[in-house]
Amino acid sequence: MQDTITKITLVFLLFFGALSSAVAQGTGSIKGTITDAQTQEGIIGGTVHLDNTGIGGPTDVDGRFSLEKVPVGEYTLIVSSVSYKTASIQKVAVKAGQATTVNYKLESDQQQLNEVVVTGVRRTNTEVSVISEIKQANVVVSGVSSEQIVKTQDRDAAEVVRRIPGVTIVDNRFIQIRGLSDRYNAVWLNDVAAPSSETDRKSFSFDIVPSSLLDRVLVFKDPSPELPGDFAGGLVKVYLRKPAQNERLFTANYSSGYRNGTTGKDFFTDKTQAGDAFGFGAVKRQLPGGFPELSTAYQQYERDFYAKQIENTFPIYKLKAMPDIRFNAAYMDQINVKDLAIGSITSVNYTNTFTSFNINRNLYDGVGQRTDQIKDEQSSNNVRLGAIQNFNMVLGNGDRLEFRNLFNQQSRNQVTTRRSYDDDGRPTRNSYQLGYQGRTTYTGQLAGQHSFNEDKTSFDWVAGYGYSNRNEPDLRRASYQSLPAVNEGGKPTETILTPGTGQVDVNNAGRLYQKLTERNYTINANLKHQVQVGERAVEIGAGTYLEYRKRDFHARAFGYSLNANGLQGLRNEAVGNIFDPQNIGSDGFRLTEDLNSTYRYNASNELEAGYLSFNIPLTEKLKLVTGARYERNVQSISTGINGQPVQQDVTTNFVLPSANFSYNFNEKNLVRASYGRSLNRPEFREAAPFFYYDFDFNVLNYGSLYLNPETPLKVATIDNLDVRYELYPSSGELIHIGAFYKKFTNPIENTVVLTTNLAYTFANAPSAYAYGVELDLKKSLSFLDDAFGTTGLRNISAVFNASLIKSQVQLGDKFVAWDNKRALQGQSPYVFNGGLYYNTPSNSWQVTALYNVFGPRILFAGSVDYPDVVEMPRHTVDLSLTKTVSPRLTLNAGIQDVLNQKVNLVQDFNRDKKYESKVDPSLSNYRRGTYYTVGMRFNLEPRARQLTPLP
Repeated sequence: MQDTITKITLVFLLFFGALSSAVAQGTGSIKGTITDAQTQEGIIGGTVHLDNTGIGGPTDVDGRFSLEKVPVGEYTLIVSSVSYKTASIQKVAVKAGQATTVNYKLESDQQQLNEVVVTGVRRTNTEVSVISEIKQANVVVSGVSSEQIVKTQDRDAAEVVRRIPGVTIVDNRFIQIRGLSDRYNAVWLNDVAAPSSETDRKSFSFDIVPSSLLDRVLVFKDPSPELPGDFAGGLVKVYLRKPAQNERLFTANYSSGYRNGTTGKDFFTDKTQAGDAFGFGAVKRQLPGGFPELSTAYQQYERDFYAKQIENTFPIYKLKAMPDIRFNAAYMDQINVKDLAIGSITSVNYTNTFTSFNINRNLYDGVGQRTDQIKDEQSSNNVRLGAIQNFNMVLGNGDRLEFRNLFNQQSRNQVTTRRSYDDDGRPTRNSYQLGYQGRTTYTGQLAGQHSFNEDKTSFDWVAGYGYSNRNEPDLRRASYQSLPAVNEGGKPTETILTPGTGQVDVNNAGRLYQKLTERNYTINANLKHQVQVGERAVEIGAGTYLEYRKRDFHARAFGYSLNANGLQGLRNEAVGNIFDPQNIGSDGFRLTEDLNSTYRYNASNELEAGYLSFNIPLTEKLKLVTGARYERNVQSISTGINGQPVQQDVTTNFVLPSANFSYNFNEKNLVRASYGRSLNRPEFREAAPFFYYDFDFNVLNYGSLYLNPETPLKVATIDNLDVRYELYPSSGELIHIGAFYKKFTNPIENTVVLTTNLAYTFANAPSAYAYGVELDLKKSLSFLDDAFGTTGLRNISAVFNASLIKSQVQLGDKFVAWDNKRALQGQSPYVFNGGLYYNTPSNSWQVTALYNVFGPRILFAGSVDYPDVVEMPRHTVDLSLTKTVSPRLTLNAGIQDVLNQKVNLVQDFNRDKKYESKVDPSLSNYRRGTYYTVGMRFNLEPRARQLTPLP
C-alpha cells in the first residue's frame, strides 16, 4: 500500500508541478467575429490561426472564434474560408490576462471560384465538430472525438467508449450503456451492423479496433425511425478515419509497456507454433487433416492409431514475460484530378502484450461456509495484427463515394494452473487449462452520398459485408486429485481424474476443438427530401435496412480414460507427459470422442426494415421529429438433441413509433424530450441447444432450447422516455443534464438452473423497469481566471460525466430466486468519469489525469441456494504526459490504474443487497497491476496540395 501511495504522490507532484509552471507563464486570448463583407452574416466553418504557431480554431455558427492560452506577444492572424480571400492581420498584440478582440470582414473570392471547383470532406474528428454533431442531432446523443482520444492515451475502442457518459466496460471488451447488460446494446461500424466473433454473448468486441484508427464514436440513447430497433441501452456508432483533405500525412507510433506483477516475471505458456507471433497460430493446432469420428464404427486399435496422431501439447513452459509492444503506422493522401478529389488512408497496427494474474477463488455451501480455496495462476499472451484501407472520392458536384476495408487478426494464448485446498488449507486438487484462440474479423463497405434538386434532396447508402471467425482448437484440460503423502514430510501424490474405460470427461481429462464462422450481408439506404409548407421547410425521410446473418458453429470433444488393462502408475504421470502418444494403447489410455449432436448448430437471421420520418419545425425554436419503423425478422436455428433434429423458425413483426421534440431557446441552450419503442431479440447463443463448461467459475451454461425445445425465447419490447437540457457555453464546451425511464416487457435474463451442478440458462421475465439521471460536462477552467483575476487556469479543461440509475426486474415462475424483485443483471447503480487536461500555451506539454468508478453490478443472477454474484466498485486513475519535441516528433508516458485496486466478485449470502466487500464473502479477486507506458509518435508534417484548375 505504501508503494501505491508513493507512486500516486510522485505522479501528482509531476502533474501539479507542470501545472504550476504553466500558471507562472503569462497568457491571454484572442476573440472576435468573422463576417461576410457583403451580407454582414457570420461565416460558419472558417479557420483562424496564428502564423508560425500551432494555435488556431474554427468559427462557429455565428462566425465567432476564440483562441485561448495564447502566450504574451505580437502575432500575425491568418483568417481563411472556402470561397473567400485569405486575410492576414498584422501586429495583433496579446497581453497577460486580457482578451484581445479582432473583428474582420472577409471579401468573396469570385475569381478563384470561377477558376476551380472546390471539393472536399468535412472534418468530423475534432471536439468542435463532434459537439456540433451532438447539438444538431434529432435524438439524445453522447460522443467522443479523435481529438480527445489522442489526449487520453487509450489503446483501443473499448478504452475509448468508457469515457462516454453512461458507458462502462465489462471484461475489457464489452460495453454496458446506462447500466444495462451488453445484450441490450447494438453496434454499427460506419453505419452498418458490426460483425460479432463471440460464441456465447450478443456483443461486439471493441478491443479489435485500435484507437488510432477512430474518427469518432457516437452513442445514440433513444429510438428514432432511421435507427435500428434492436437496442435499449444505446446504439454505438463507430466511425473509422477518413482521408485528410488536400494533404499528405504519414504517422508512426511506437510504445512499450511494463505491468507490475507481469513484466519480467515468470510466465507460463504452451508449445509455440508457427504463426503465433502474428496471431495465426490456430492453424497449426487443429486436428490432423481427415481426422475421423472416433466412434464404435472403428476397432479400438484403429482409434488408438488415430489418437496417436495428435501431438502431445500438454507440456507447460516457463519463460520471462517481455515488455508489451504496440506499433501503428498510417499514411493519408489526397490528390485532385480535374474535378475529382481522390483520397486514401492506409494503416497497419501490431500489438503484443502479456498479463499474468494471481486469482484467488472461493467456493461456498448454501449458508456461506467456504468449502474450497482456489489459487489460479493465469498467464495470457495477446497478439493483434490489423490493417485498414479506405478510399474516398469526392465528385465535382460534391457527391461522395467510399470503399472501406477493415481487417483484424487477434489471438490469445492462455494457460491457467489451479491449486485447490480445503478450508483447513490441505491440498485437494490441481487443475490445468491450456488454450489458444484465434479471431479473424473483416468488414468491407461500399458507400455513397448524393444530393439533388439544389441540395433539397439527399440520398446515402451503404452496402456491407462482414466476416468473423473464432477458432479455438485444442482447448486442453487436466485435473489431478491431490492425496496426502505416504511418508511424513513427503509431497502429496497427484493422480489424474479419469473416468472408467470408454467414458468421456472433457472437463477433467480432455481436449475440445471448436470453431464459429459468421457472415453478414447488409444494405442501408436513406432518402431525405425538403418540402416547403408555408414558411417552414419540412424534411421527409424514408429508408430501408436489409441484413442477412448466417452462423455455423461446430465443436469436437475428446476425453481420455484408462483402459481396463492400463498401468495404474500412468495416472501419476506429470501433466506434460501423461497423454504422450506412447501412453496410448491397451496398457495405457484411450481417447474417446463425445459424439453429442449439440456440439454443432447452424443459424441464420433475416431482417427487413423500413421507416418513414418527418422533421417538422413547428416554430422557429420548436422542432418535432416523428415517424415509425417497421421490422420483420426471421430467426432460424437447427441442430439436434439426443439424435433428434431440432429446428426453430421464429418470425416476428413489429411497428416501432417514436417522437422527438427539441426546443432551442437560443444558439447555446436547448431542451429535448422523446418517446420511442424498441426491442431486444434473443441472440443465437442464448437460444441454441448447446451447453459449455466455464472453467473459471466451474459452471455449465445452457442455451434455452436445450432445456425447453418447445418454448422459444420471446422478443423483449421496451418503451423509452428521455428528457435532456443542453447548454453549449462556447466552441468545444457543453453541459448536459438528462433523465430517462425504460419499461421492459419479457426481458431476457440469465438465470440459475436447478441441477446437481451449478448451471445457467436464459429465460423471459415478465417485466422490468430502469430509470436514471445523467450529467455530462466539458468545460475550460478559464472562467475561474476571469473570476479570480489569474491567468494559469485557462490552460486547463475538465471533462466530467456521471450516471445514477435504478432498475428492478419482476421475476416469474421460470426463475428460482429467493426474492422475485432484484436489479437488472449487469446494471450499475452509478458510473462516474472525470478528467483534467492541461496544455502549455504553446501546446508543447500536455498532462492528463483521468478517473473512473462504477457501482456494484450483478454478474450472475442467483437463486434460493446460490446468492447473486456481484462485481464490486473499482476506482481507477490514469495519468499521462506528452511532450511535443518538434513538429515531427512527440514523446509520451503514461501510468494506468495507479491505484491498482482489486477486481473483486462477492456473493450476497446475507441477502441484504448492500454488497459490501468487508461483509460479503469474495468469490474471486485479483489485481491487474499498475501499467506504465512510454512511446513516441513520428509524423511528416502535412503538405497542402494545390487544387488543379479545370482546363
